[in-house]
Amino acid sequence: MRKKTQDSRLKTQVRAHKRRSLESDFLLEIGTEELPAAYLDAAIVQLREETGRLFRDAHLSFGAVETFGTPRRLVALVRGLDVVRHHPPEEIRGPSKQAAFDAQGNPTPALNGFLKSRGGTLARTKIVTMGKSEYVYLIKPERRTPAAQALPGLVTQLLARVKFPKTMRWDGGGVRFARPVRWLLVLYGAKPVKVVVGRVVSGSRTWIGGPKQPKAVTAAAPSGYFTTLARAGVLLDQRRRRAKIDGLVKSLAKKPGGVPAPETVSHGLLDEVTHLVERPVALAGQFDRKYLALPREVLLASMAKYQRVFALQTAGGKLLPRFVAILDGTPRNVAGVRHVYEHILNARLADSLLFWNQDQKRSLEAMRQQLSHVTFYEDLGSMAEKADRMHQLAAVFEKTWNLSQEQFSHLRRACELAKADLVSTVVKEFPTLQGVIGNYYAEHQKESATVAEAIGEHYLPVGGELPKTLVGSALAILDKYDTLVSHFSKGRMPTGDQDPLGLRRAAQGIVEVAWSIHKPLPVDRLGGGPRVRAYLAERLYTFAWPAPAPSRDLIDAVLGSPWDDLVNVMDRIRALRQMDGNQALLRAAKVVERTTNILKGASLKQGRVDAARFKEPLEQQLWDRYQQNQDRVLQLVRSRSYAEATTAYGEAFFGPLHEFFERVMVNVEDEALQQNRLALMKAINVLYTAHIADLSKLAILQPRQSSASP
Repeated sequence: MRKKTQDSRLKTQVRAHKRRSLESDFLLEIGTEELPAAYLDAAIVQLREETGRLFRDAHLSFGAVETFGTPRRLVALVRGLDVVRHHPPEEIRGPSKQAAFDAQGNPTPALNGFLKSRGGTLARTKIVTMGKSEYVYLIKPERRTPAAQALPGLVTQLLARVKFPKTMRWDGGGVRFARPVRWLLVLYGAKPVKVVVGRVVSGSRTWIGGPKQPKAVTAAAPSGYFTTLARAGVLLDQRRRRAKIDGLVKSLAKKPGGVPAPETVSHGLLDEVTHLVERPVALAGQFDRKYLALPREVLLASMAKYQRVFALQTAGGKLLPRFVAILDGTPRNVAGVRHVYEHILNARLADSLLFWNQDQKRSLEAMRQQLSHVTFYEDLGSMAEKADRMHQLAAVFEKTWNLSQEQFSHLRRACELAKADLVSTVVKEFPTLQGVIGNYYAEHQKESATVAEAIGEHYLPVGGELPKTLVGSALAILDKYDTLVSHFSKGRMPTGDQDPLGLRRAAQGIVEVAWSIHKPLPVDRLGGGPRVRAYLAERLYTFAWPAPAPSRDLIDAVLGSPWDDLVNVMDRIRALRQMDGNQALLRAAKVVERTTNILKGASLKQGRVDAARFKEPLEQQLWDRYQQNQDRVLQLVRSRSYAEATTAYGEAFFGPLHEFFERVMVNVEDEALQQNRLALMKAINVLYTAHIADLSKLAILQPRQSSASP
């Protein structure tokens, strides 16, 4: 028994060895001039997805695809690529039988030409009947070819498929890429693969070092390539590189008793620097303490914008006059590099302090007066006009949000001043600080704290941060709503993945803020027409719902009922989602479904039920049931107790309606009787669908589950 086990293991090992011998890793390195940091994340993802898609479409078998990126190289590693390319059988339609053969049954030139172009013979054809016509089909059996033959063409296609916001040509070959391609390394196992892209011919060499003095290094195989880069200090894996930089910054921050400012992560500096270097080395420096007088946001923006250095703070959150810079490789003169960083940073901070002090000489009100010279959009007037529209639109929230006179006054003042900081010198220098600077200036100039906070919050949500105040939430919605309506009025709407005006982001922000503050969002009263209404409703399908998230059919069901307040719609969706699996929901859905079906296609001319026309006892009983439960259901709807209303509705009508349909026919020849019964069905249907949801759209009512009883 033991010998059999050993023999079995030996055979398994032999088979595994043979399988490995039929597989090799494939490596592609695209060496470029320095790629923009903002391009790398998307390029790495695209490279992985397109590599897998191309290789699968080419009928190549492989294990996994891994992709990496630095400023100077994009790399794809295809593990376990089978050396054999398996072409599946094909059936290729040729000419019709009538055109393929002459009267004597001999092949015509049309058939011979088809076979020659497809590399087939007459022996591998068959006749296939399609409708009233017959066609010749060429049957091509499964074929096997070396995988290596397909690789050059696939690499060329791959370079064309990786898309960037902007591309360029760098030689006469017509190839476009984000930056000039300077070398290609293509290996299949230990064998180089020749690929020509423009004037670049691939080889087995990579280049290490800065762009001024790169060093060529030969890679004998994919495994050797990774070892070579690691020995040279190149951290190819962007995830490991990010972790390394994070660790370096934290380590140097400890020496003066500090920690990295959290904004370096939340505002994306860590991610940006990760894509600016491939051999990260940390350097600590300091700046003049007097610049700590700047607002925190201005100081951090100045440090990040020009030199991409990390700010440090105490454990308590107070900024320190120190920084950490990440270099690409160790410089020869560390002290000299530190001096340059410190000199430039102090000069930049001096400029920022000058801008800040200059702005203090003007009031926010004076800045507001200059908004008429700031264009909102080419055909949408000035920022002053946008502020006026927001001011007028604020009246909608006065009533729907039950704002006090003081709150409404603050909201209108915030509308007036929200965009004033756009003409400030600091915001012109640091556009990302819009709103933040307005908040500071409003505070310093003795505007109310409510107005100042609202100005600071009205660009939110950003990075998951939402407005915390009532007036700030209202201002954030008004700003985005005006943007959405204004562009939609000119026919500018997002299409596909393209959203250069940020309208999709604005709409999503409106929904997020309204849901967070949980105040009504009366779409019809805010205006914009059916297109804006529909576009906002579409955001519910991509909204980050709290778990458990609703299904698409449930959202369809609620949107299928009349609505104006989008937050109320969201409340209904959440309430019904929490009833998932509850028999009460299924009963209510069956009532809606059956009454909806009987009303489909019916010409209902009678508006109200006439009890005097009842002929069957069950008609009167069902009508009595309706009258007994109508007020109860509507009261639950008014109190927004949608789950309870659903339960009450199902309990009231599920059984009686089933019995009614078993014994009473609605579509009888007597038109007056028919109309009265249809009016009864309508009354029962709209009692629920006019207020909560059209439950007939739910997937739980598919035929396989549509029995009479749940």
